[in-house]
Amino acid sequence: MKITKISLKHFRAFYAEHEIDLGKKGQNLLIYGENGSGKSSLLKAIELFLDSHVKDLDFANYRNLFVADTDGGHIKLSIRANKRAPETTFEWSDTTRETNEPIILNAAKTKGILDYKALLEVYFLHPQDCEINIFDFLLTKILNHSVNPFTQRRLTEEWAEIKQKQIPRSQDYTRKIQEFNGILDDFNNGLQAILNQLQQELSDILEEFRYPISLEFDFQKITLNLPEKRLDNGGIILKVKFHDRYFPLAHQFLNEAKLSAIALSIYLASLQINPSSQLKILVLDDVLIGLDMSNRLPVIDILKEKFDDYQIFLMTYDKEWYEILKRYFPNWKMVELYAGRGTDYEVPVLVENKKYLEKAQRYFQDHDYKAAAIYLRTAFEVKIKWFCDKENIPVKYQENPKHLTTDDFWIPIKNARNPALWE
Repeated sequence: MKITKISLKHFRAFYAEHEIDLGKKGQNLLIYGENGSGKSSLLKAIELFLDSHVKDLDFANYRNLFVADTDGGHIKLSIRANKRAPETTFEWSDTTRETNEPIILNAAKTKGILDYKALLEVYFLHPQDCEINIFDFLLTKILNHSVNPFTQRRLTEEWAEIKQKQIPRSQDYTRKIQEFNGILDDFNNGLQAILNQLQQELSDILEEFRYPISLEFDFQKITLNLPEKRLDNGGIILKVKFHDRYFPLAHQFLNEAKLSAIALSIYLASLQINPSSQLKILVLDDVLIGLDMSNRLPVIDILKEKFDDYQIFLMTYDKEWYEILKRYFPNWKMVELYAGRGTDYEVPVLVENKKYLEKAQRYFQDHDYKAAAIYLRTAFEVKIKWFCDKENIPVKYQENPKHLTTDDFWIPIKNARNPALWE
């Protein structure tokens, strides 16, 4: 089961309608996007679409700021079980919400959607007593869909009920105490079992980075404190062993590459123990910017070996890394996003085979003249840049190429073709 088409209209950065066709097989997608191009909006489109029913999200809150309420907008995902199966399209908009179907709800539970900011949460958590307690982080962010193998219920639901449960007032309430302790035992044993699985998967993934690092989750089981009328412990201490020595506050001495590898490994390992679904989606948006090139290459092997049953959306603003990934994943769909300049705002320009004029013509026929103008201008800029390169026409140097204007190319072309005009 794979996504075969993504259609965005008036969603966040995506003014007008944009479609990405992933083919009948549902290809993985590699995206290069410069800053401000709308790359993160694409990540949010997938995330919010999957979560829209469970979290009761209103599409209007995410509509592009430069369109009127009456212009509508949507996110549509088309899905096929295989290339011969019929295509089914699901829509989330102001007027339609088709995200309550089982296939979407299950995909929401198993999805992995991760950006660089999420990685920071792992190793910049506030330390407690010179140790990093990741109990809340694991339950709410990493294991929020994990099921207790002893009760077949979600651990997050059980923990929410335990926190709300009234603690017996004295030792005399024997039956209630036994019942409470039984609930705690089931929760503690279930969470420990999940942590054991997570640690095994984590070790396998972290090993790919070839660091002398190992991780351990030290779970301090929750106990009932009757005299104080409270629950004690409830901590999961992240213990980092580096060169066979434990360091309680790893983020104070490990470099960013190692911390990023640890955080990414924890996230990816959690997907391996999540409930399964027919549609498995993994979205990674610039999660490797903390790694140098030699430390990024192991991620390619991890994706190939551990996530071959996932549909992967890999996004980056690093053009060099994008070109390397194109060589490693030649069968993926390749898309580039640029920030097109409108009159008073920017619009994502989505590049597939550079058919700018065709897109401009389509928008013009649809009477969307703003979008048509942006694609027409982009087509012109691409053509004159290509012409300058082909004819070896020198242009002004700018340290940041984005600061080059159309005139910086057009004037040298006119001067080169007819110098008399400039005498």
